[in-house]
Amino acid sequence: MIDIKHLKTIATLKDTGSLVNTARELFLTQSALSHQIKDLENKLDCQLFERKTQPVRFTPQGMLLLELANDVLPKVEATKCRLKESLNQPISQLRLSVECHACFHWLLPTIKEFNNFWPDIKIDYERGFSYDAIPDLLNDELDLVLTSDIREPDKLEYVHLFDFKLKLIVAPDHDLAKKAYVTALDLKSETIISYPIPRERQDIFKHFIQNARFDGTLKTVDQGLLIFQLVSAGMGVAALPDWLVTPYESQGLIKSIPLGALGLTRPMYLAMKKDMKDNPVYRHFLNTCKQNNGR
Repeated sequence: MIDIKHLKTIATLKDTGSLVNTARELFLTQSALSHQIKDLENKLDCQLFERKTQPVRFTPQGMLLLELANDVLPKVEATKCRLKESLNQPISQLRLSVECHACFHWLLPTIKEFNNFWPDIKIDYERGFSYDAIPDLLNDELDLVLTSDIREPDKLEYVHLFDFKLKLIVAPDHDLAKKAYVTALDLKSETIISYPIPRERQDIFKHFIQNARFDGTLKTVDQGLLIFQLVSAGMGVAALPDWLVTPYESQGLIKSIPLGALGLTRPMYLAMKKDMKDNPVYRHFLNTCKQNNGR
């Protein structure tokens, strides 16, 4: 009754948040997708999600099916990868670097999950963070790079993993904590605390402050925990991904605020050589990243 294609559709709908994007992702017409979902709902005799919501909001029955998809699809993909890999020359390691300090929050569990299926393949991330790892990928010194910026698209393949919200964090008693959202002008005289990344590569300057006047101070620190401690102590503000912010905000240590009225959304890509995009091991690694979805 429930096919793998149904589970893929539900999982993609959750990832993309809309029927239009799901149809595009699955290479279906919107009519074919709607027919597939309606047919499944008729078979199950229940509604899976609420129409005309953005992003799509699943019903309790839809959430049950989504849980099944999250459990079954990675196992199916892993089995397919192993079957294909048994016919090919095995890969002994994947050399990985990230252009996002905060990625390690979800990347390390992702690597552990990947290694549960591929115990003989070493994920070499000794290089760890690099604010510009793409040249090393082009020079065959790396196999995979996690990044939010597309460069050299004619030479490399960029697979979209997920989108995330960049949030401004401030101390709970900071003047900005009362605002529904902040503008670039609000940050004009602030001390912005960040990881040691060149200003021109930082999302808050590239995609939010941009050409607005900034007379404040840029303070860099190496550790994420220290950023939260400094912000909580009222010694500056910072812009960080939502997955990293939530645990600290739930403890009341900081307050998060959207950057702009609509918030600032950024993509996360997995970059690789174009001739590797269909390699089963690479596909399994990127699917594992997608399943974790920045959690």
